[in-house]
Amino acid sequence: MRSAYVAVLAAVILGVISAALAAEVAAPPFYDLLPFDYPGPLIRVCRTEYGICLIPFTIMPGTPCECVTAEGIWVHGVSIH
Repeated sequence: MRSAYVAVLAAVILGVISAALAAEVAAPPFYDLLPFDYPGPLIRVCRTEYGICLIPFTIMPGTPCECVTAEGIWVHGVSIH
């Protein structure tokens, strides 16, 4: 009986740790303009003269794309990877 409590407690602790780590590495929303030195890994990036943004992976590298600034202005760029 005691081992069942330990197993449940361990599962709860691991779940909380997993949720905390997932929140730490959450990707930014698509098209939001980020600084060039954004620290997180991004699968597909649109590069503009003002920064970069995350875009869907279905957009091929070299394709024109756009990012949106905090003011809601769309800026043109190109998909780089």
